[in-house]
Amino acid sequence: MAWRRASMLAALVLVAAATCADAGDSYGASKFTVTGTVLCQDCTKNWNAYAYNAKPIAGSVVAVTCLDEHTGRTVIHRTDTTDEEGVFKVDVPYAHDGGSCRLDPAHCLVRIVRSGDKGCAVFTNFNNGRTGENLLRPSKVSSTEVGYSAGPYYATVPQCDVDGDDKSCS
Repeated sequence: MAWRRASMLAALVLVAAATCADAGDSYGASKFTVTGTVLCQDCTKNWNAYAYNAKPIAGSVVAVTCLDEHTGRTVIHRTDTTDEEGVFKVDVPYAHDGGSCRLDPAHCLVRIVRSGDKGCAVFTNFNNGRTGENLLRPSKVSSTEVGYSAGPYYATVPQCDVDGDDKSCS
């Protein structure tokens, strides 16, 4: 009976260790890459077009802002402009402050800064695109690169902007 308990406890410890792996581990890479897309959803279209046919927004600007985990100050701020497919790719070095400090991606936020389409420029907060999405788990890891997927982030047309949609239903 004691053997079973010890085995169960060991299994739980292993699962917890795997689940709580250090998010700041650079896996030997010198930088990490954040990729994602920015799309336009138009609520004035029929439901299928609105829900399933979002169009890429070329020329949108997405920012990755990383804070020092001790002081809370911005240590890295990088931006990228989306391509014709609405895709952005931001490379962020792990080393900052002259190389003496290592950056933890868990202290970085990804958010939309500017839409490339003036007609579709009201940011939604889907996937926290407006307020900022935290980088929690890498989507790609190798000895030379670490990648994080962000978004997709959405903008919409002004007619779809609902006043007070961020307020709670209290």
